[in-house]
Amino acid sequence: MIRRWATSRGRRFEVETLPSIAEPAPPRRKRRAQHRFTMVPGTWEEVLGKARVSGSTYAVALVLLYEAWRLKSNGQEPIVKLTGAMLKPVGVGRDGKGAALLALTELRLVGVERLPGCNPRVTVYFLD
Repeated sequence: MIRRWATSRGRRFEVETLPSIAEPAPPRRKRRAQHRFTMVPGTWEEVLGKARVSGSTYAVALVLLYEAWRLKSNGQEPIVKLTGAMLKPVGVGRDGKGAALLALTELRLVGVERLPGCNPRVTVYFLD
């Protein structure tokens, strides 16, 4: 109990503050991280497995497959503008992105259109 003085309408009086008996609000539930599910075509699985590519190449491949599926399911062409923001959640940096695109191009799983100063536009093949 806390006692203090208050003034109202020119009069001064003593006020006691009682402890609150209300329970605190329950903690808010944290939102789950959005986990994505990506289906990998058999052709991609075979080619990537035989080539023994790096982990960043697999990560870039999964991001490309997911984004191409998303575009194709909306009735668009599976041409993905591959940005660094797409690859940041999977832990692939600028150098890994370039090496992965080079490996995927050599394996003929994607086609890459590079423009100076812009992110590469990647055409994904063998989605079915």
